[in-house]
Amino acid sequence: MRTQKTIYLDNAATTWPKPEAVIRAVRDAMRSAGGNPGRGSHRLSNAAAELVYDCRSAAAEFFGGDPERVVFTENATHALNCAIKGLAKPGCHILIDNYAHNAVYRPVRALADAGLAEFDIFDASGEDDEILENIRRMIRPDTRIIVGTHQSNIGSRVLPAEKIGALCTKLDLHFILDASQSAGHLPVNLEKMHITALCMPGHKGLFGPMGVGMLLSAPDVQFRTLLEGGAGVQSLDPAMPAELPERLEAGTLPLPAIAGLLAGIRYVRDIGTEAIQRHECALTKELLCRLNDLPDVTVYGGSTGSVVTFNVRGYSPAETGAYLASRGICVRTGYHCAPLAHRTAGSFENGSVRAGFSWFNKISDVRALADALSGLCRG
Repeated sequence: MRTQKTIYLDNAATTWPKPEAVIRAVRDAMRSAGGNPGRGSHRLSNAAAELVYDCRSAAAEFFGGDPERVVFTENATHALNCAIKGLAKPGCHILIDNYAHNAVYRPVRALADAGLAEFDIFDASGEDDEILENIRRMIRPDTRIIVGTHQSNIGSRVLPAEKIGALCTKLDLHFILDASQSAGHLPVNLEKMHITALCMPGHKGLFGPMGVGMLLSAPDVQFRTLLEGGAGVQSLDPAMPAELPERLEAGTLPLPAIAGLLAGIRYVRDIGTEAIQRHECALTKELLCRLNDLPDVTVYGGSTGSVVTFNVRGYSPAETGAYLASRGICVRTGYHCAPLAHRTAGSFENGSVRAGFSWFNKISDVRALADALSGLCRG
């Protein structure tokens, strides 16, 4: 019996397949760097510590910044919680955009519900100048933080991060950038974009394993801790270390995942973010062109980037997803943990179907998706 080909278009959730170099790195770390980094002076511990520092250095070089201020987290959600709660002060005001993922919205809302902060949502659906003007109108004397979604996971809207970062620098505000959908897909630079805290997962555009993310911090920024525990240094001090990265890295680090992340960063670096962006945009444009020929398909959001969200008239997102899955096509359905973005895009009633591309996708994958949707539309 012939095995059905899998067409994986759920890369906005996590990339698959992973490069062979990433798989090898995870395996090799468990074999040859199995010690606990920073917790011993023996060979295996030293090998682990060297691997961890190599990943910090690679991330700092790729995204701009200092290796000592690269913090490993569990994922982007953990990084965003560390940044938002670590920079907020009691009574401060926070601005977030109307494409924010729940990884931003819920921590900010939790601070507000606890009476520790207030927040407002600015409209990021217009042109760059409109977005900046929307932000300026909503800034208050007590505004401390602006959190931006660099690329939405609904329709690939890209925020003018560098312009917002420059405005934050001018007004002495902290700028937190959620790069969950942009790291590895688009050029991102901590210094050029005037970012205070850059937050990202390892398992999406950087092709790393699940279980590791990063927070890259600008110099001279102090964070309150989200977690406390062993840091491998200053064990006699009852408080967490004052300096990064140890201040925000309580407990044992996920060494095999960090090894895979290092290999993933190097893989993306060798290809080049610009080449990846061109490839994914070409796939997006091809899909949009084909969907335009299907009157029963409604597309939401922008036309650039690596994500396309849509619905098929007469079918719920779950029904469309199940139909595609029966044909070996993997997509995401529902609200994608981003109700604010769905409300902004006009798909809040039922959510949507999402196709997310990576470097490994081909034009043939786009054609297969479009052909399947055409069959669904014909009933």
